Amino acid sequence: VVPVIIAINAVLIAIVARREREAWFTRIIILGYALKLVGISARYVVAYYLYGGSADAQRYNLFAIDHYLDWRQGNVWWEESGKVGTLNLELITTAVYVVIGPSVITAFFVFGSFAFWGVYLLYRAFRIALPQGDQKRYALLLFLLPTVLYWPSSIGKEAWLLMFVGVTAYGAARYFNHAVVSGLIWLAVGAAGTALIRPHVTVLMFSALFVAQIVRPTTKASTSILTKAAGVFVMGVAAAVLISQSAEFLGIDDLSTQAVADEIGWASGQTAQGGSAFTAVPLNSPLGIPAAIITLLFRPFPWEAGNVQMLFQSLEGVVLAFLTLAAWPRLKALPTLLRRNPWLVFALVYVLAFIIAFAGFSNFGILARQRALMIPFFLVLLALPKPLPKQQVRTRDATRKELVGAAHW
Repeated sequence: VVPVIIAINAVLIAIVARREREAWFTRIIILGYALKLVGISARYVVAYYLYGGSADAQRYNLFAIDHYLDWRQGNVWWEESGKVGTLNLELITTAVYVVIGPSVITAFFVFGSFAFWGVYLLYRAFRIALPQGDQKRYALLLFLLPTVLYWPSSIGKEAWLLMFVGVTAYGAARYFNHAVVSGLIWLAVGAAGTALIRPHVTVLMFSALFVAQIVRPTTKASTSILTKAAGVFVMGVAAAVLISQSAEFLGIDDLSTQAVADEIGWASGQTAQGGSAFTAVPLNSPLGIPAAIITLLFRPFPWEAGNVQMLFQSLEGVVLAFLTLAAWPRLKALPTLLRRNPWLVFALVYVLAFIIAFAGFSNFGILARQRALMIPFFLVLLALPKPLPKQQVRTRDATRKELVGAAHW
């Protein structure tokens, strides 16, 4: 079945490459998929040969093996087993096994494909929302980043979530680009897909959308005040409903600040174990937020690596830190772009909200998997439009003055 899956993906890649009509994009997406196959194989080898099957994927695999034959015969049943998100992924894995049979390596390729097309939707969202951005740079970073190639490449929550994070980002790009109906449909699908597994990720995304809609500029030609107010209402209601559902999902009886803080503190304490554990800086410290940003984006540092996986992760962090410093001329234009582009506001707010939400987690292995859902939005900041050379700026300003003068005359 694996060659069939690869062939289906090859056909889809040919279709989207023809649509993009860029030779460089065709090369990047083909290379990205080839490396994704390597990432899937590496995840399988690590899970079943290095760890001997002691991985989350094995739980979903065993559950699906126990149920898929009954499902094929129309006897769809299951028993409650642990948390709702875990149970839902067990059911999704069973549905996959109904189609492909009980093959764990094949399921790795299926879930890896889910993640790959989520990445493509993130790229499409960037092209729609920021057409003046450095599209080639973003495609290179997005399709070839080791975190995205490796972690969401197995039977697991990250692969499923990355697909629907991409759906949500694409829906937001269409919505803010005045394709309101289709954008809302995509957003609804994205919310449903992420809420099945981790509704708190859905809350982070729709809270970011709510903020973006509030600061969205109004113009007579496109976005009226009434349209903006309607969008704020819709996003606000969606965020409120999702927050309530997320509280129920996490077992929080009330939504007070103290209750949420206690739940986050408990969850953070559960991560402070194992060989990849470290001491997190609390957010109530003056250094809390800067330390959280550095940790979620760039750590572990090379000297903190305790195994080969952490070493590769640390090298990626060094590269990202270097690229961030090199992108400073692009980042200087960020305040201006934020005033004009609500999708960019959505991406930035989501990154900051994600960092704050996971700041208390003190295990590099867990953070590496989690940030695969956030890092594509951070990469947007590294692919902002290139600043124009001074001579071109002077020419542009002179031309603008001439046009204004001619129009006035």
